[in-house]
Amino acid sequence: MRKKTIPILILAALSAMAISGCKKREPVDLSSLHTTEAVETESMKETSPVKQTDAPSEAVSQAPSDSAALKTELKTEQIGSSSVQYPQISGMKDSSRQEEANAILKNNALAVAKAFPDQTFSVRATVEAVNLKRVTVSYRGSAASGSGGEERFFYTNTLDLDTMENLGLSDFTDAYTVAGYIVSGDYKLSDAAGNEEGIRSELNASDRTVEYYYNKLKAADFSAGGEGWPEIFSYEKQGVVYVSLPVSQAAGGYVLIHYSPDNK
Repeated sequence: MRKKTIPILILAALSAMAISGCKKREPVDLSSLHTTEAVETESMKETSPVKQTDAPSEAVSQAPSDSAALKTELKTEQIGSSSVQYPQISGMKDSSRQEEANAILKNNALAVAKAFPDQTFSVRATVEAVNLKRVTVSYRGSAASGSGGEERFFYTNTLDLDTMENLGLSDFTDAYTVAGYIVSGDYKLSDAAGNEEGIRSELNASDRTVEYYYNKLKAADFSAGGEGWPEIFSYEKQGVVYVSLPVSQAAGGYVLIHYSPDNK
C-alpha cells in the first residue's frame, strides 16, 4: 500500500505544478491591458496640444474678424449737373467717430468742385484699401473742357481712423527720394492714357530737376494743408507708393508712377 501511495503523491505534485504553470501565463494577458492603457495615454498626449492652441487661435482671428466688420458703401452726390461718388464706412464700434470719418471722406471727395467751379464733371471712387487703421480712396474723373473735349483728373484721400487726419506722401515715403526717383527715369507708369514715350519726355524735360519735383511733392495731397487744389496726389497700397503727376491733356492729363520704397 505504501508503494502505491508514492506514485499517487508524485502525480498530485505534478498536477499542482501544471496548474501553477498555467497560472503563470496570466500576466501575458495583463500585459496586453497595460499596452492598451499606454496607447490611450499616448493618444491623450497627442490631442492635448490642440486644446492649448484654442485660446491663441481666437486671439489671432480677432483682428480679421474686426477688419471684416468694417465695410464701405459708395454713394453719389449731385452738384448741379455734376456728380461725385464717395465712400461711407460702417462697422466702427464708436458711432460718433464713424460719423466724423464719413463726414471727412465726403468733404474731401466733394472738394473737387473747387477745382472745376464752372465746369460739369463726374467722379468715380475706388476704395483701394480699408482696415481698422485707415481708409484709402482714389478718385478718377473727367470734366468738360472749353474746347468741347474732356479733361481727365485724379485725386486721392487716405484717412487715419485713429487721429481722423488726412495722410499724405510724407506718411508713406520721403518727398526728396521720390523727386530723385522721378528724375532718374527709373519708374513704372500706370493709368496712362497717352503714349508712354511722350509722357516720359514731358516728365523728364530738362527743366524738371530734383528741386522742381521736390517743391511740388511737398505740397501734395490734402494733408499739405494748402487752400488750393493740390497738383499732385499720392497713396500707398500693399507697400507700393503711387504718385499722380500732371501731364498735358494730349498725354492724358495725368499719369501715375509707382514704386516700392523697400526696393529703392
